[in-house]
Amino acid sequence: MARGAQRGRGGAGWVLRGALAAVALLSALNAAGTVFVLCQWRELSATLRALEAQRGREQRQDSALQAFLAELSRAPREVPAPSQSPASAARSKRSHRGEPAPHIRAESQDMLMMMTYSILPVRVMVDLCNSTKGICLTGPPGPPGRPGADGIPGHNGSDGQPGPQGPKGEKGANGKRGKKGQPGATGNPGGKGEKGDPGELGLTGNEGPSGQKGEKGEKGDVSNDVLLAGAKGDQGPPGPPGPQGPPGPQGPPGSRRPKGSRLTNMFNGQCTGEACAIPNDDTLVGKADETVSEHHFPQAESVITSIGNSTQVLKVKETFGAWIRESANKSDERIWVIKHFSGILVKEFKDWPSLLNNSYMSIQLPHYFQGCGHAVYNNSLYYHKAGYNTIMRFEFGRETYETLKIENALYFDRKYLFANSKTYFNLAVDEKGLWIIYASSVDGSSILVAKLDERTFSVVQHVNTTYPKSKAGNAFIAQGILYVTDTKDMSITFAFDLLGGKQINANFNLRTSQSVLAMLSYNMRDQHLYSWEDGHLMLYPVKFLSATLNQ
Repeated sequence: MARGAQRGRGGAGWVLRGALAAVALLSALNAAGTVFVLCQWRELSATLRALEAQRGREQRQDSALQAFLAELSRAPREVPAPSQSPASAARSKRSHRGEPAPHIRAESQDMLMMMTYSILPVRVMVDLCNSTKGICLTGPPGPPGRPGADGIPGHNGSDGQPGPQGPKGEKGANGKRGKKGQPGATGNPGGKGEKGDPGELGLTGNEGPSGQKGEKGEKGDVSNDVLLAGAKGDQGPPGPPGPQGPPGPQGPPGSRRPKGSRLTNMFNGQCTGEACAIPNDDTLVGKADETVSEHHFPQAESVITSIGNSTQVLKVKETFGAWIRESANKSDERIWVIKHFSGILVKEFKDWPSLLNNSYMSIQLPHYFQGCGHAVYNNSLYYHKAGYNTIMRFEFGRETYETLKIENALYFDRKYLFANSKTYFNLAVDEKGLWIIYASSVDGSSILVAKLDERTFSVVQHVNTTYPKSKAGNAFIAQGILYVTDTKDMSITFAFDLLGGKQINANFNLRTSQSVLAMLSYNMRDQHLYSWEDGHLMLYPVKFLSATLNQ
């Protein structure tokens, strides 16, 4: 028990000690707070005394300022200024530049000195200058200060009013072309102009459908006249038949010639059929002195008896066209190809291999051509100028040309000489020279042939075959004899001796194909017919009567 009581007294002693420590701590804190408050009070007292002293000084300054203002109000308004030297006046002017009125400078010098050395706040002095409107208590100007830093760039100002117009300057260089503007308003229609020249032939249109078959025309009379100049006149009435003459004496018996009947029938002009009708006009009467004679007959080697088998040289896609070789110069191996029945370009091939390899040079003609009846003679191309009754002679190499007008010829409005080839004029070259086959515009039907002088490029003779073009499909001339095919170009049905002015008997097959025969021409250098058949370039060997007789 004694130990328990002892332990109780020990615990109470520790509690008492803790309480005493807490009281001592609180007392120390209270003393520290009291010391801090006393220090703050001392500082505040010193600050208050300083403020009261400053307030007293400000009151004294205000009193002095009020006294100064009162003195100023009692001073005279105008006092004559003392004279100054020029240097002093200039310095004074610089010191007080910008002052509003000169009478402000008339104050007393003593007053200014007193105010200069008075101690006043800056704010008071600024208020004083603003209230008196002109009194600036400034000293002499000081040295110029350093330049200040660049300021911030200002905003762009508004555009000013335009100035007066200056004098006209020199003309400048042409500028770039501007954009195309909007189309203007439609103007009033002008007066009707003069009729222009006919234009060049346009591109070929699509082929139209076949028309209805026309009525059969009246049977015409066949005439074998030779026109040296001028057009054919009106046909006269037939004369009355003469009386039958007495029979002649019997002739001596002749020797037998097995092939003589064929030659007699070939040369005497005695043949049957409509193509061999005897003319009933007198166009050849009294012309024994002319170059054409009724008793002229072609030589045996001049007449064609048959055409050999064909050989295809090349195939192209164009239905119409012409391919030509030089007839006069056998050393010239060039070949010319003219595609279509209307155009302006000619392809020139150097030789046969170039033609097969399609290696050519293009040549542009001076005018468009029409048809497929072209010819080359002595390095010149002869062709029909489209839209005109004119034959062109274009010389290769020099590219010069000449023109020849053919009168009384059909040359437009689809009144073709040969409808199968869209041709108005067919040029031909043979052993006798240069020829033009065309249709007469006088009767609109007969086939005429003109003989040309190659040196003067002029017509020297016109021959009227009186054969209607409606029965002809194509034609060519060989050894001075005109050969005409039927409308299907299958066989030769008509032949006319151009030198003798007589029709001769000729009837032989040409080909078996019924394709479009656009071009048919005889070449005397190899005695072959050149043809263009629906894009096929063909060759036909020609067999003359002399070769047949030799066989």
